[in-house]
Amino acid sequence: MVSSMEIFVTKRNGSKEPLNLDKLHKVVFWATEGLTGVSASEVEIGSKIQFFDGMKTGDIQETLIKSAAELISEDHPNYQYVAGRLVNYHLRKSVYGRFQPTRLYDLIQKNVKLGFYDAALLSDYTEEEWDEIASYVNHERDMSLSFVAMEQMRGKYLVQNRVTGEILETPQILYILVSAVLFAKYPKESRIRWVRDYYEAISKHEISLPTPIMAGVRTAIRQYSSCTLIECDDSLKSIEATSNAVMDYVSQRAGIGLGAGRIRALGSPVRQGDTSHTGVTPFFKHFQSAVNSCNQGGVRKGSATLYYPIWHLEVENMLVLKNNKGIEDNRVRHMDYGVQ
Repeated sequence: MVSSMEIFVTKRNGSKEPLNLDKLHKVVFWATEGLTGVSASEVEIGSKIQFFDGMKTGDIQETLIKSAAELISEDHPNYQYVAGRLVNYHLRKSVYGRFQPTRLYDLIQKNVKLGFYDAALLSDYTEEEWDEIASYVNHERDMSLSFVAMEQMRGKYLVQNRVTGEILETPQILYILVSAVLFAKYPKESRIRWVRDYYEAISKHEISLPTPIMAGVRTAIRQYSSCTLIECDDSLKSIEATSNAVMDYVSQRAGIGLGAGRIRALGSPVRQGDTSHTGVTPFFKHFQSAVNSCNQGGVRKGSATLYYPIWHLEVENMLVLKNNKGIEDNRVRHMDYGVQ
């Protein structure tokens, strides 16, 4: 068997260094510090890491995270914070190249240059203002986030390259930038105070924010609304415009509330009886395709709830659109429905 002194690991920047088991132990013990009912040894034993030459340090960290997460139970709930801290360590090393965060202004400049942050961040505030804003950031609050919360952060909310998987910020950066964007147009003499106070509230989870704001308000998309209401009229032009609007807003991270009850029923006359109407189902399928054609900015799948009135002539057909029975021709199962 190859000894640990002969094994080299590959760091996140591509360089190699000898495997240092003491560093691994220190990270795990750090993750368990101050928590009751947890054991660093149990995390290490449960990881069952098989070291090999060239192994990536990121893979080692993911294995430790998985081991800690698997120890979470009703009897040992604090492992959720051990796993959360290990995710936090992994994130910081990935984003900053070290555990200590870099200067906020430098991070913003970098991510604006990469095209992930809105360039308005640099024009709305001066460098000196960003340094003052940075002084209010408390990165220690990431230590209190559970494993589930950290996984939600890195899976949905943190700005990242969703093709390569490279994450570009950490949770407290998310909170402070959301605050800065929301109050950027406030009077200059008071806006920094508003940024600070709002950051305190959202970073302590006293206020809950919708996904579009959490995931994208500091990006060029700047989608503020979590849900977008769209009313469709009974004409082909309106149906086409509705479909386009659905695709547009889904791609900008918004969920859709769709009023489609005006579309006439199956067999209704078209052009004074020149032809009969095909009914709502084909057009609902069209809307469903629009919803599924885009994801919500890479954060989650598109979603829509379609509403129709109880007095619609096709209500009996619409009530069973999600039913597992029936054939694809008369079912539209991938949207939700509401009766007005």
